[in-house]
Amino acid sequence: MSGIIELKNYEIFEFCSLNRKTGETNFYKGKKKVSGFTGLYYKNDSVFFAIYPSEKGPLIFYKNTEYKINKDLSINVLRQGSSRRFDIKEYGIKIDYSESLYTGFDSWSDEVDVDLFYMIEQNYSEPSFYEQYTINKSDK
Repeated sequence: MSGIIELKNYEIFEFCSLNRKTGETNFYKGKKKVSGFTGLYYKNDSVFFAIYPSEKGPLIFYKNTEYKINKDLSINVLRQGSSRRFDIKEYGIKIDYSESLYTGFDSWSDEVDVDLFYMIEQNYSEPSFYEQYTINKSDK
């Protein structure tokens, strides 16, 4: 797998190239440059967080470090009003963020559609999550 991957923002139509080795990011709008599913990211003023597939299953990128997601982790989203905290106990990851502006934005959408952290919390113990985030060598 190349050291540079393309990610899509989970809330808005924006893309990012991430150099997994250096942590360098390049954000752009418009047409996706890579075909197929490559990964998703979240960013605010102080946080950059990404999840993407690998040959060994889903990886997250946070503070210039890659972490493997597995079913044995304790992943939670704590809610207080419009404030949220994403927590992966085993890795010491705690990300405070605000409820998305896009929650309830359209009547066909619900929070799981626009909250990357909530999506991870709800799905990381499901086999389909690992299938989606695992690259088969034969698919390259």
